[in-house]
Amino acid sequence: MTKHTMDIEDEAQTATGSRISRRNFFKAAAAGTSGVALGVVTVGSAAAQDWNEETEVVVVGSGGAALAAAVAALRNGAKVNIYEKGPVPGGTTGKSGGAFWVPNNPYMQEMGLEDPRDDAIRYMARLAYPHLYREDDAQFGMSQHTYDLLAAFYDNGARVTRTLSESGAMGSLMAISWDGEPAPDYFAHLPENKAPNGRTVNPSDGEGGSGYGAHMIGQLAAFCEAQGAPVITESQVTKIVLDDDRNVIGVEVTDYDGARMIRATKGVIFGTGGFTQNAEMRDNYLRVPVFGGCAVPTNQGDLVNMAIEIGAKLGNMNEAWHQQEVLEEVLEFSSVPSGTWFLGGDSMIAVNKYGHRLYDEKFVYNERTRTHLTWDAVKGEYTNLYQFMIFDDHAIEYGGMLMPPPGAEMPSYIIKGETLEELAANIDARLASLNDRIGHHRLADTFLDTLKGTIERFNGFAETGKDLDFNRGEQPIDKHFHKPGANNDKPNPWMYPITGSGPYYAIILSAGTLDTKGGPVTTADGQVVDVNDRPINGLYAVGNCMASPTGQAYFGAGGTLGPALTFGFMAGEHATS
Repeated sequence: MTKHTMDIEDEAQTATGSRISRRNFFKAAAAGTSGVALGVVTVGSAAAQDWNEETEVVVVGSGGAALAAAVAALRNGAKVNIYEKGPVPGGTTGKSGGAFWVPNNPYMQEMGLEDPRDDAIRYMARLAYPHLYREDDAQFGMSQHTYDLLAAFYDNGARVTRTLSESGAMGSLMAISWDGEPAPDYFAHLPENKAPNGRTVNPSDGEGGSGYGAHMIGQLAAFCEAQGAPVITESQVTKIVLDDDRNVIGVEVTDYDGARMIRATKGVIFGTGGFTQNAEMRDNYLRVPVFGGCAVPTNQGDLVNMAIEIGAKLGNMNEAWHQQEVLEEVLEFSSVPSGTWFLGGDSMIAVNKYGHRLYDEKFVYNERTRTHLTWDAVKGEYTNLYQFMIFDDHAIEYGGMLMPPPGAEMPSYIIKGETLEELAANIDARLASLNDRIGHHRLADTFLDTLKGTIERFNGFAETGKDLDFNRGEQPIDKHFHKPGANNDKPNPWMYPITGSGPYYAIILSAGTLDTKGGPVTTADGQVVDVNDRPINGLYAVGNCMASPTGQAYFGAGGTLGPALTFGFMAGEHATS
């Protein structure tokens, strides 16, 4: 590794040799990037500029999308510089589960799992643009541009997956659920989904097993370094350089030694992630109000304002890869270690400020999070803005996400009450204590009485095994997220009656993101287009900094990284073809 590159691990080594936690490291990185002036500079012509260095491709960022672009460019024989403004390579990919969703992937083909093109695109259209979806339309109701991008994803995803593996850049294998079967899509139950299992792929761990995001980054970064393109960390691209013909010909890079001008003869590819950690952009662009999410602190939407200044067209700015967060965690630091992938426990429900259940608590995080935006037109409020996960000791024994190990010290964000009356009072007091950060949000006067009725109704469902309100435990993805525990003897292992004698516990949930999914609109090859849909020569955007053609959808586990790797690789190919 060069002096600017570092291993992806729980602890990271600073430039001075001391070791600190990734959490503190990223806090320092975020602080170090605040107030940096980003923009565009026109230099007339490449010959007129005094360049500090010349390369062929500049890759900005070092997550999955960026490194896939670098791998493709390197395979085409290009000289590549990779700049990462954070202290370690990997971005949000490095702390992720690493799964990537690819229709008709090589492992499905090997197993004989058919995934026809039209059926796969139909499934994607149904989820990405439900308000536009028309089954009998040639583009399923989508614009031609969006259709073309999703079609390109289908046409190239399997090829990119195979190429990354066969080239030695990143090994992979099919994701298998706890029951030994290929993992289901998040909407495996919809009639439009003709290939409900097998589209999720995991990176290999180097030893023949399934790996995580750190394994993905480790392999991709090692491949790039072996080809002469190490990830250069703590180096932020602060300006896009144009010539008089509006061609992108290079970048300005700022690090601790100052600013340098880097010539890029073939293209500049941004893979810098979304804007989850930019509070102003969150408030201005996102549909669902959030305080932060899983994205690393350096994901501050660097490309957005530069793209606006260069005349790029923006798209999908109001959407994100949504995930619920523990409210008090995300208030402490907007880049949380991990969001709430699923709600653990069996004797557990989620309710709003009025005490009403809201959804199948075992369903997908992206969809649960969207319920936080529910608006009551008469009351003039987001009724579900903050939600309350209610559970008991049996749920703790059952286990799962957010459930502390039995007998362990309770995290401070878990609220306890020996009775439901005490629990409600303590929840309300906790909300009051957060007033200066979340505003005036308190439980309704009817919360306690309604909650008692809600629990009574849920307990009846748990006894019969049939959730008549939300069909909990019946969707394939419900079953995938949590293997049934041994201490549940009820007909539906994902439900169990909540105790009538306490103690009771609650966690306040808020909306958050894995990251946002809006930015410059691109061609299928990743070229950024201007407001007149003309490609801007030399400028590419991939991953979460581009306008994702996935709309509001989360197709299945790895729905972020599948398109990111595919479009990233295609951009690297196009820039060097």
